[in-house]
Amino acid sequence: MPASPFTASNPLDDPEFVSGLRPVPSGIGDAPVAWPATDVSGVGPGGMPVRVDLGTAVRPVLLVFLSTNCDGCELFWQGLRDDPLAGADVAVVTKGPAIVSPDEVAGRAAGITVPIVMTDTAWVDFRVTSYPFLVLVEPHTRRILGESVGFGWSDAAALIDAGVGR
Repeated sequence: MPASPFTASNPLDDPEFVSGLRPVPSGIGDAPVAWPATDVSGVGPGGMPVRVDLGTAVRPVLLVFLSTNCDGCELFWQGLRDDPLAGADVAVVTKGPAIVSPDEVAGRAAGITVPIVMTDTAWVDFRVTSYPFLVLVEPHTRRILGESVGFGWSDAAALIDAGVGR
């Protein structure tokens, strides 16, 4: 059988390709998202209850949906440690402790000062099907200002800038 002229490669392994990727926002624009954002409740990695109460937030809230076993998520865990975001309050949301190991979440969250909420409910409420995923919420109206997959930590800042600058 002759060799194929086509080779299978993963474009995400090409730094030039990845550096040109930008998130695809689905909530930023003239049309409002149809459902209101809900508070996020669950437990922290240590098992204590954690709640992100949108009604008490002063600034927009960026919910960062992450996993502990995703290469792309590592950029976000590191960004949360090294480069706090301006312009929004941030909370990390992982799946609940029946799905994700609290010890693994605690290890990833070491040095991070934002709330870490382990909950399955928020993933359903915000219709999150993959990670890393970002949702920016205007707290008083509970309006979703923007949502996007994230390819890098700079995408979180870009989503805040786009959503807050509306």
